[in-house]
Amino acid sequence: MAVSRLSIIKFLELAIAVTCIGLHYKSEVPGDFNTNTLSVAAFGGFVIILVGGFAGHLMSTPINRRIDIFFCLVGCATFIAAGAMNIEYFKDVRKGEYRDYGLAKASLAIIGGALFLVDSLLTWRGDF
Repeated sequence: MAVSRLSIIKFLELAIAVTCIGLHYKSEVPGDFNTNTLSVAAFGGFVIILVGGFAGHLMSTPINRRIDIFFCLVGCATFIAAGAMNIEYFKDVRKGEYRDYGLAKASLAIIGGALFLVDSLLTWRGDF
């Protein structure tokens, strides 16, 4: 089984989502229901989706290309939105470890969103 560019990108997306969950555990946003809900839904939801995609790949039953593009575009939107909302919250927090974790989570979420966009473009073009 050869490792393709798309598999590497999917693995990076999964690594970023899992890292964001860990950072969210250390930097949960108290009192901001919208930011917490979007962050947990984006990070946790896409860990489940990406693990399912890997399982399908290992069993030689990959996800349909159109559905994969849909998941990538939704992932792009939710990760960038979660990152922006976290930056908005943590920019005014007093300097310290809590703020550092929050801004790291936000930055990784935006990077993950960009990676989802690249993934959707490569999938659309058919570069496997």
